[in-house]
Amino acid sequence: MIMNKNKQSGFTLVELMILLAIVGVVSAIGIPSFRAMVVSNELVDTANSLRMSMKLARSEAVARGKNAIVCSSVNIGNAGAATCSQTDGDWAKGWIVGIDLDGNGNIQESLGELLWAHEMDATTKLSITPSNPAFNQDVTYSYTGWITAGAEAGFDICSGYGATAGYPRREIRASIAGGPQLTKNLVTRC
Repeated sequence: MIMNKNKQSGFTLVELMILLAIVGVVSAIGIPSFRAMVVSNELVDTANSLRMSMKLARSEAVARGKNAIVCSSVNIGNAGAATCSQTDGDWAKGWIVGIDLDGNGNIQESLGELLWAHEMDATTKLSITPSNPAFNQDVTYSYTGWITAGAEAGFDICSGYGATAGYPRREIRASIAGGPQLTKNLVTRC
């Protein structure tokens, strides 16, 4: 009599438990690191976008001979209706850059004044705080490339996760006559 042995393949219960333990350890280490990378990248991206917006406004003001404005905006997503919010504290919702063609101190997409828009994700925890109250709503460059408020413009960009999270604050500063500079403040965490 010949006996057929059926060979079974697969994992044993012990092997599966070891695999799950390894996956758990790797996840416990990797997920917080991934979150830190995402938050850090969001900080850098936002700081660079705001700095480039200020550079664009300055260069367009000089090139076109008109005032150019970088201002906070809350209605960027409304097609054809983007305007300056003219409200303090809206920078973390987004901003627009444009040429003030009619001289009213506001950018109106419907008048063809809009050059560029940056809309922030609604779920962001980032905070963008002007370093000078003169820039709570906008930064305006004259046709000379100088800031019309007669003061240094600047913004502090923080992660929104608190100082204990350890993310360095990003700072944008522009002298009255100069272009904006971006720095990473390693002392101040936010």
